[in-house]
Amino acid sequence: REERRLEEEEFDTKDMWEEKFGDHIDSKPYGPMSVGMELTFPSSTHLFGLPEHASSTQLKTTAGMDGHHYYKEPYRLYNLDVFEYELDETMALYGHIPLVVSQSVKTGTAGAFWFNPTETFVDIEETPQAGGDMDSRTHFMSESGIVDLFLLPGSDPASLYGQYARLTG
Repeated sequence: REERRLEEEEFDTKDMWEEKFGDHIDSKPYGPMSVGMELTFPSSTHLFGLPEHASSTQLKTTAGMDGHHYYKEPYRLYNLDVFEYELDETMALYGHIPLVVSQSVKTGTAGAFWFNPTETFVDIEETPQAGGDMDSRTHFMSESGIVDLFLLPGSDPASLYGQYARLTG
């Protein structure tokens, strides 16, 4: 197996430090960056949320072991106005609400609100756990900004959505 050091790789550095949009130049004083975080919901295979997608209410997997997953692309969160959209897709529609809710008999209801306004991608994965249960993992990846995460523990969905309403207004 051949290993190379990062410095030896040839990279296209165009647009890494600034991007041009017509006459406007958007500079990136700290260079290219992104932020991300992985969250695990133990003993839960029922994740909901990330509205504004033409897919099911229960989130389906986008990543997984041995290539077993429902979607090939992560859920995209981006404010768009899509006229003719495809059904059963992870492509963004209209709004951007980065809220994931887990519902489990064993662990109850819990949620995570990823407060980042930039374009974000979310991978959903189910992983086996010792004892036969499955965990659900979410991996949030945003193009820039900071990590601002709100965890919403709730004994039931009504409690969780009450917390969410107090948080967002």
